[in-house]
Amino acid sequence: MIKNLIKALLVAAALAATCSAMGQTDKRVKPVKPTKETIKLGAEIKDESDSLKRKHRRGLMQHLIIPKGEWQVGAQVSHVSFSSKNSEYLLIVQNLDANGSITQVAPYVAYSYHDNRSIGIKLQYSAANGSVREGDLDFLSDDINFNVENIEANMSSFQTAVYHRSYIGLDDRGRIGLFSDISLSYTNSKTVFTYDAETADTHTRTNQLKLSLHPGIVVFAMNNVSTHVSMGIGGVSFNNTKYIKAGEVIGTRNYSQAKFKLNVLDINIGVTIHL
Repeated sequence: MIKNLIKALLVAAALAATCSAMGQTDKRVKPVKPTKETIKLGAEIKDESDSLKRKHRRGLMQHLIIPKGEWQVGAQVSHVSFSSKNSEYLLIVQNLDANGSITQVAPYVAYSYHDNRSIGIKLQYSAANGSVREGDLDFLSDDINFNVENIEANMSSFQTAVYHRSYIGLDDRGRIGLFSDISLSYTNSKTVFTYDAETADTHTRTNQLKLSLHPGIVVFAMNNVSTHVSMGIGGVSFNNTKYIKAGEVIGTRNYSQAKFKLNVLDINIGVTIHL
């Protein structure tokens, strides 16, 4: 009888333990997902490895305007036209009738590999044309004057460029900044210059490799859309030019040059979408 009583007590204890285990809720701790760090445009960039980080710091404060990991897609457009009727510098040419224009279109894509620094690729098409219908050149002497007429020049080119852009944010809201482009480009261009019947079937073909600088300013009109204006200030180029007449090369020229000055014919206005 005692054995039966002990067995009954053990069975009751086992059933009670089972019910207690089933009634308990799962108290396992779920892993907490790490929260993504909030990016605050306009915040000061703190880089201890930066040589500007000294006790007595000089220069502009680095505000964040382009965060790391951002993609940029956009295009640059420029157009310049000129006419002898609006010129103040061709006083030695009388009865001049001349016109010209330069148009450039350049789509590009870039990636920000570091805060305020990006690298990208750009494709550019350029077209320029000019003509002089007539003009009398007078060098204030009766012995040095002559007449020119029916001179035309046309140029078209395709360019591929890889560039690096560095930004400097100017405000604590990340809306306005300065930038500087260092660009390595290859350009293939064709130029046709005609002034009589002998030059009707003559043109030049130029291949150019150039390292150039383009500083500018960028303004964010919206959170993901910005506009910018840049101007070329020169660079170093290596050129190969072939003179072709009736399909045959009649001459070649290889030369290099370095020019550093403001180029008003190389002003670009662009719109960028930031992804």
